[in-house]
Order: sequence, then C-alpha cells, then structure tokens
Amino acid sequence: MKKLAALLIAGGLASQSFAIGIGGFKINPEIGASVGTNTFSETMLAGGYGRVWLVLSGLSLAPVVKYNYTLGPGDADGFSNIQAGGLLGYRIFRFTPYVGASYSNFSKNTFEDTTALNYGIVFDIPILPLSVGFDASWQQPKYKGTDIRRDQHQFAVTLGLIF
Repeated sequence: MKKLAALLIAGGLASQSFAIGIGGFKINPEIGASVGTNTFSETMLAGGYGRVWLVLSGLSLAPVVKYNYTLGPGDADGFSNIQAGGLLGYRIFRFTPYVGASYSNFSKNTFEDTTALNYGIVFDIPILPLSVGFDASWQQPKYKGTDIRRDQHQFAVTLGLIF
C-alpha cells in the first residue's frame, strides 16, 4: 500500500513537471477519450480529443481538436465527425467550465460541413495526471443538396491525460 501511495504521489509530481509555467501563466496539454450519445439518432458515440490549456490567473483558453464516431442504429453504417476550434473557460479550484466553437466536418456525404457550439466542464484529479469531464456539442448541419438542417446534440463523458 505504501508503494502504491508513493507511486501515485511521484506520478503526480512528475506530471506537474511537464506543465510549463512562467509566473501566473501555465500551459497544460491534454489528450483523452470520450464516450457518449448523439441525440439525433439516439446512438452511442466514441472518440478522442486533444487540447492545450493556456491558463492565466484562472482564465483558460484552449485550441481543441476532437473526433467522434457515431455508431449506426442496428446494422446501419455510422459516421465520423471531426471538430477543430477553440474553448474559453475559467478555472475555479480544479474545475474548468468552458464554452467554445468549432469547424465541424463529417465523413459521410450525407451532411455538409458546419459550425458546432461546444460546452462542458473538466476536473483535474489531484495528485494524478488525469482529468474527468463532461463535453457536449450542438450543431445543425444541412443535408447535402438541400436546405434541410438536422439538429445534432452530442453528450460525452471524458477521461484525459494531462501532461
């Protein structure tokens, strides 16, 4: 038990050494995985993300790239969605609630590219270089060749590794 506690503390201290800090400014890269649901098709989604938190006195900015694959209902084909954009948040204790926007691209020819609104909250686990959170995005892509839009709301639970 003592070895496990020492290993956890050493891992936490080592992870803090990867973060770059100058005065009140800190850079925290984060990569992770997500699992959730897509409300438009009531299906599961799985994916991953990468973001770099730039923190100054609690104010947090992060460029973000995330990938989601929505599984098709039954035996139907699923589709992937790649988003790239930015987040703005404010760090309170170890919680960072955030909002942002992203350019959104779909793998299937069914939907046109669009803009996604992102929001969520992330919690940095003390001692360990991990984060857990909730991430959501809302978008209304057009079906290709029409003016008909499809409302999509994606909700996911995230688990990340902070460097």
